[in-house]
Amino acid sequence: MTHTPGLVEYLDVFDEVENHTGSLPRDEVHERGLWHRVFHCLIVTERDGVPTAVLQQRSELKAAFPGLLDISSAGHLAAGETPLDGLRELEEELGVRVEPAELHELGVRRLVGNNGEGRLNRELVHVFLLRDDRPLDQYSLGPDEVDVVYDVPIHGVLELLHGQLDELVIAGVAGAGSQTAEPTSRPITKDDLVPSDGYWTVVLVMAERFLAGNRAIAI
Repeated sequence: MTHTPGLVEYLDVFDEVENHTGSLPRDEVHERGLWHRVFHCLIVTERDGVPTAVLQQRSELKAAFPGLLDISSAGHLAAGETPLDGLRELEEELGVRVEPAELHELGVRRLVGNNGEGRLNRELVHVFLLRDDRPLDQYSLGPDEVDVVYDVPIHGVLELLHGQLDELVIAGVAGAGSQTAEPTSRPITKDDLVPSDGYWTVVLVMAERFLAGNRAIAI
């Protein structure tokens, strides 16, 4: 989400069984380690018949995990928002506008850990898949949100995560949608991904199954 300086962002907070208990400023939610909702969407496609995920390289300006590779689009849901309101994240970060019916819902994943700012983070992550076959140079990246967008072979990332590969070379477009956009490539290791215990594997396996035509999938 794009933040307006001086404007306090409120998040809905929940108890351990997902009962809504109120709304508090985002900083307080993180400081106290309270459960709150987050939107995640992984864009998937096939490039020359290869099941592929579109990953973003987080802007170096981000407070949390700057420069690391992340799911295609992610962001906090503000107080009063529903999970599908997270569609605005796709537009803000990638310039992608889609209808809710185009998303495939995987369910809710609980993630607990350091949010990259040295604070406890407890997230109720509403996870979606989106099939979008546009080439990377047709994305339009939010300059304060995303530096590069990459095509990443799903099977290759899974091998990387599970120690079958030490390194994977990926190709992308830096500054996609801007006048300075240019193709780029780089080798990555699993340490280049936003850390998340087991989450990457689950989402990528579901993405593979989704692209194979299996709709009975969930996390």
